[in-house]
Amino acid sequence: MRTQGLRRLALASLFTIGLSTPAAAQNGFWGGDTTTPSLAIAPTDIRIDVPMPGSSGDLQLMLAQAGKGGGLAELKQQAVRKYTQHLHSELARELYEYLEDEEVPLVVEEGVLSLQNSLNLRVIKHLSAMTPKKDYDLEKGNMALSGEFRYTLKNRNGTALREQRIDIDELDISSKYMVRTYHDGRAGEDSTEEAIKDALSELAEELVESMEDNLEADELRDMAAL
Repeated sequence: MRTQGLRRLALASLFTIGLSTPAAAQNGFWGGDTTTPSLAIAPTDIRIDVPMPGSSGDLQLMLAQAGKGGGLAELKQQAVRKYTQHLHSELARELYEYLEDEEVPLVVEEGVLSLQNSLNLRVIKHLSAMTPKKDYDLEKGNMALSGEFRYTLKNRNGTALREQRIDIDELDISSKYMVRTYHDGRAGEDSTEEAIKDALSELAEELVESMEDNLEADELRDMAAL
């Protein structure tokens, strides 16, 4: 279990900080069939736009935080960083599992092949109902995803061997959320963050699935022979 955790951490680093270790560049993190070309994964370029944190009933609270130096822009940037990290982790997990099954040797740099990918994403909040109750207001809706994902597989000379663009709108990914805000100020319920993370996790699964045909060991060997 410890070895598996270290392997996942190693792959996650490829998506985020792009480590550079000469020894790792010459050897896969966990080996693999030497007839399968090594694959270097560039850090994923993720650009994400998310709704302003907080429900419709939290406007006064957000303004109060902004008045104390919190800043609405800073609150949103915190949310962007949180969801970006979640998406990095989910992409790493999904890709790790697939590449391990295919026994593809991963390297940090100077792979026979390299994978570059970028994601421009917008999380859209759709309010479906705002219902006032005796003691609380109930807000319901869904978080939908829009944008595009691109990836390119290249050889050592930088020649693009495979390219694909995926329209995220066509994946039709959304997740329901609910916010309960009590009139007396007591702690309410808010599943907004959970809904966004669920949608991002589903997106990561769909994106890796869309790349699978081009990441099969046999396909990589064919590309390396070009």
